[in-house]
Amino acid sequence: MPSFFSDKGQWFRGNLHSHTTRSDGTCPPQQQIDDYRAQGYDFLAITDHNIMDSHKLPTGNGFCLLPGWERDITYSPTKCLHLVGISSKSAERQPVKEALPGIPGENSEQQLVDDMLAEGEFVILAHPIWSRMEPWEVMSLKGYHAIEIYNTGCERLCHAGHAEVYWDMLLRSGRRVYGIACDDTHGKTRKSDRFGGWVMVKANFCSHDEIMRALYSGNFYSSMGPEIYDWGIDDDTVYIECSPCEEVHFITYPPRGMAYYKEDRPLTKVTYRLKGWENYIRAECIDEKGKVAWTNAIFLEDYFRKS
Repeated sequence: MPSFFSDKGQWFRGNLHSHTTRSDGTCPPQQQIDDYRAQGYDFLAITDHNIMDSHKLPTGNGFCLLPGWERDITYSPTKCLHLVGISSKSAERQPVKEALPGIPGENSEQQLVDDMLAEGEFVILAHPIWSRMEPWEVMSLKGYHAIEIYNTGCERLCHAGHAEVYWDMLLRSGRRVYGIACDDTHGKTRKSDRFGGWVMVKANFCSHDEIMRALYSGNFYSSMGPEIYDWGIDDDTVYIECSPCEEVHFITYPPRGMAYYKEDRPLTKVTYRLKGWENYIRAECIDEKGKVAWTNAIFLEDYFRKS
């Protein structure tokens, strides 16, 4: 049964969006590193606003720190554009850098994306619901690699952390955009905004280059809790194997996919027979606590062309 995941490597857990006292977070950078490591994470990106410098801090053996930052343009107290950039250069090769916040009317949104791409960054559109972005604004930006479909901080602050609807909007238009779950970690919510959303990448080693390779190729899934062990295709049937869940949903377009719910026992392996005219398929697994895991979308024409 051909898997959509690489058949080599192991799973590593990481957070791609976090803030510290270097910008508007409440946790010092070294404590952030130590705490995520203590929680069983394998890698972390500290993405303070318009400054990339915490990647020079010590991490200890076996933990990978990805250089990153968050660039922003603020239009009003309630509307903005935020972009997370993860550097393709390792911590040893990435120099410290700092930039001014974008100014409306002077820095175009697309120019900011293009500048980050030119710097070799993996670009993530951050929390578009919290940013009060309109659908046309999300669609008009080109070139970013991923969109935050779950942001712990935004969800726990004001129930603005989910953006699956924008993700599907992009996918339906044919945009090959990945889905990311993350924390953000401003520390300004009533409930902790750390350790609530993460990515699981499949890589040969927990190294900067291996993690970046997995991100660029989509060889990862995102989660708030459930684990996805495998998902792939067997002839005309897509399957997913996961930790015990109450619901498993296959989201497809243009046909409407299928939803499955626990009956006498939790769901651990579920299949979906393709109708033959799906442009893409992705899956969501939901456990008894309502926690979700998301696969990335597979565009079937891409898959069958490669195979």
